[in-house]
Amino acid sequence: MMRLQAQLSSDMYADPAYKHAQKLYFLASQSEAYMGDAENAFKNLIRKYGARPPLQMYLSGITALKARYAINPFAKRDYFFQAESQMDAIVKQNPSDPEVRFIRGSFYYYLPFFFGKRQDARDDLYTLTDLLLKNSELYQRRYSSEALRAIIGFLQQTGWIAERDMVRLRRLYASLW
Repeated sequence: MMRLQAQLSSDMYADPAYKHAQKLYFLASQSEAYMGDAENAFKNLIRKYGARPPLQMYLSGITALKARYAINPFAKRDYFFQAESQMDAIVKQNPSDPEVRFIRGSFYYYLPFFFGKRQDARDDLYTLTDLLLKNSELYQRRYSSEALRAIIGFLQQTGWIAERDMVRLRRLYASLW
């Protein structure tokens, strides 16, 4: 059973549909026009691979984006609280998954301070940095260059990651640039 789960999980990361869904997610974070396609792509992947933590987290991220794009303040609030509770539960169950930590960390990073999520965002991004530093070969096989560039670029943009760690990340992932 464990062997089958490991193979399914590894196949998911190699699946071009997964890489396409990631790209759609990043596009949806920039434009509402991609929301439906991104959501459908991750729902299709869940049908194919099961409710894997990264897939669930991307759907939670899409819910967070719905909060961002919603015009109705009540819908905005409802989407926000739904995304927050889903993301917190997924991180609690999967604290060492880099995509899980990246998606929640980036969502919380952009929240206004009065939501009280700044420390969670820092914890996610510090954990993400540690994971990327300790497992660079795995993540370079698992994730597209485009996704890794976006993640590392975001870590640098925050200004939260120690310069020595950013130098190490750039060195370990030098082939991305």
